Amino acid sequence: MEARVKNSLECIRRISGARVLVVGDVMLDTYLSCRALGVADEAPVPLLEIRGQSQALGGAANVARNLARLGARTALVGMVGGDSEAAAIKGLLRESGVEGSLLETRRPTTLKTRVLSGDHYYLRLDEEELTPLTEAEQAALAARIEAQLSEVDLLVVSDYDKGLLSPSLAERIERLAREGDRGIVADLKPRNALNWRHLDLIAPNLSEARSLCAQLDSGGEPGHDVETIAETLRSRMGCAVVLKMGSRGMLIAPPSGPTSRLDALCPSPVEVSGAGDTVLATLAAALAQGADLHQAARLANLAASISVSRPGTHAVSAAELTEAVTQSEEAHGS
Repeated sequence: MEARVKNSLECIRRISGARVLVVGDVMLDTYLSCRALGVADEAPVPLLEIRGQSQALGGAANVARNLARLGARTALVGMVGGDSEAAAIKGLLRESGVEGSLLETRRPTTLKTRVLSGDHYYLRLDEEELTPLTEAEQAALAARIEAQLSEVDLLVVSDYDKGLLSPSLAERIERLAREGDRGIVADLKPRNALNWRHLDLIAPNLSEARSLCAQLDSGGEPGHDVETIAETLRSRMGCAVVLKMGSRGMLIAPPSGPTSRLDALCPSPVEVSGAGDTVLATLAAALAQGADLHQAARLANLAASISVSRPGTHAVSAAELTEAVTQSEEAHGS
């Protein structure tokens, strides 16, 4: 246990030397904090008074924020609209220490607005446009990715199915990564996963993994046990798999060999939103600096437990992760 803890602490320390490029769907999350006043007069719906508003990076931008918070030098390529939401995202990226290379397009910036009152989550409103990218837009994004690749150790793909990662752009990204000898770690929506052929690691949640397995088996029903699901994805996608299972923890399927499990470390989550981004970012940060998959997964599992124990969408810092590793050592009497 003591050697493992020392290795984990050293891995966290090395993250400050990691250089990671995130590519994916950039979003702005807006939170409306309200006071419940009762029921509206004109219809049987809740009457809420807005008392405050806050904004946060969402989608691929939140993955980038998590990487930067861990200490990695982080760049982000994505697209936004020519609107106030884009300006807010750029400001939040600067505050987070992320180098943003955002293509301004005719499409509006994807915006998610959540309406909350105390611990009650009333509603989410999505404002987005999913029209396909033009060939010129895809070429411009590919050029931005190519310009960054020589400066990074690893590429992260964060797909929220908002139209950026088209089959054509996926093919270009993989070609550029192979030419530059850069690995790709990805979190993909099932409907887009088969656009990719040369990934090093995917990190789906259990629902996404089941859906992807069904696609890979041409609509057939894969085995229901998680080991079979992970092994099917590993075999058919040709890459390692970290399966996120929420309260059941994680299952790790390396490129070859047996699978292994990690128990969830937070018994009473406060907020699970954004935890998947934290897992993806921690995996990428550790792998970028030479950690093996199991070491990276252990750190990602620990980071997820910190994230879900905090209110809101929490990005875990290197200091928090270091403290958690140290406390884990003390808890085991090492």
